[in-house]
Amino acid sequence: MGVSGWKSIMMSLVLGPAALGCGADGRYVIIGTARAQSASGTVEVDELDAGSTQVSIHLEHLYPPNRLGRDLVRYGVWFVPPTGTPVYGGELKFDREERTGDLTATSPFRRFTVRITGEAQERAAAPSRNEIASQEIALD
Repeated sequence: MGVSGWKSIMMSLVLGPAALGCGADGRYVIIGTARAQSASGTVEVDELDAGSTQVSIHLEHLYPPNRLGRDLVRYGVWFVPPTGTPVYGGELKFDREERTGDLTATSPFRRFTVRITGEAQERAAAPSRNEIASQEIALD
């Protein structure tokens, strides 16, 4: 089993209860994809009025976007509903020295996937294929 496999098992054992889908406002563990295996962090969600959700994301152990691809200049956060069009949440504020990324934004959905992607454009129309992390969110 590779390092990423053991990392997933250990994160599940240690943080398993927090990583399970929350039925109400909560905190989720987010782990990087194969493109960003060292990345990990949290997604905190709070239900707002009118069915929207406040989402706070904190990631650690991030590399600069251009290490994932020469043309990538930033990290974008997307809220992707089960059906329909993804909504841009904003740019993950990347701290090059600390290797962290943070964003607090409002999702118009109560059930969605947070996708964090490396982006080549300042304001992309849709998430790129350069996904570094994702987490399903369900507020019921």
